[in-house]
Amino acid sequence: MPSEGTAFAALMAAMSPEDGADEQVDWEAMRRAWGVDFPRDYIAFMSTYGSGGIAAALEVLTPEASTQPQGGPGFGSMAGETVIMRELWESEGGPDGVDVGPDHVLAWGVSCGADVLGWLTVGDDPSKWPVIVWERQGSPHWKIYECGMTEFLRRLFIKGFDECPLSDASLWGKRSPRFLHWREEQRLRESGVDPYTGEPDPYFGMDFS
Repeated sequence: MPSEGTAFAALMAAMSPEDGADEQVDWEAMRRAWGVDFPRDYIAFMSTYGSGGIAAALEVLTPEASTQPQGGPGFGSMAGETVIMRELWESEGGPDGVDVGPDHVLAWGVSCGADVLGWLTVGDDPSKWPVIVWERQGSPHWKIYECGMTEFLRRLFIKGFDECPLSDASLWGKRSPRFLHWREEQRLRESGVDPYTGEPDPYFGMDFS
């Protein structure tokens, strides 16, 4: 496994942080809430890119200093996706050969194919936690990758695994994907523009309730 510094530098070479922003995370509050420290490459990612979308295909979740989703379990937040990941483990069982329980997964991303990406929080050094993916269309659903978050993303962009690790292949081999901080995504959507194409959003203003 490359060092987190090497992996993060390689990721920045592949995906520009130009549209990122420092999330200004209180990591001590995060540690108190979740009972663990966080991988150094994820901390670097949050101070350089922040949370947001990658080419409309994957959302890197905002760190939350609460393990309880606001308004109950839901999608699109670290707490919410972690709850979902742990419930999936409870309902269908975890990965073969893994002897820890569902409280040892912590979500950091979600794909447009409804896959949930996280860490398997085993061992004392969070920078050595492997990435775990619940792949919606996978068989089996659970896959473990012996690399950190930023190295996982880099390998995804260069087809550096034996096969695409996600249900949707939009980022598979996409050598220079665009990252957009969530605030910029939100600003563009609220102005009626598709954040990733720059074209008018054909669904802007429609009520789907």
